Amino acid sequence: MVYPKVIVLIGTSLLFGCSTAPTETSAKVTEYESIEQMGNFADCIIINTVEETYDVTLHSSLGIKRASHIYLKEAAFAQGANAVIMTSNNYGVATDQVQGIAYACNYSRQSRL
Repeated sequence: MVYPKVIVLIGTSLLFGCSTAPTETSAKVTEYESIEQMGNFADCIIINTVEETYDVTLHSSLGIKRASHIYLKEAAFAQGANAVIMTSNNYGVATDQVQGIAYACNYSRQSRL
């Protein structure tokens, strides 16, 4: 006999999918929404464009969005960046792709806010 609590646990797991947690390296990269926003906090220079394609199976819709930011930050970190701006994300059926611009930023000055 399957217990009702087990059924609820399995159903909840399937509904929400796997969680996506930031990695040690992605936590070292700050993501900004715009160049203007980034300019309020640091002096930055462009390193390169970055893109990453990744598997999204077993992720919830929230997990898919979180994964796009984590994978973008990972790709930027691999280029030696400490900041990134997302330029596009394409959600597919089995894979997603995220693109952005990686920056090297100097945070030694105070915020202009």
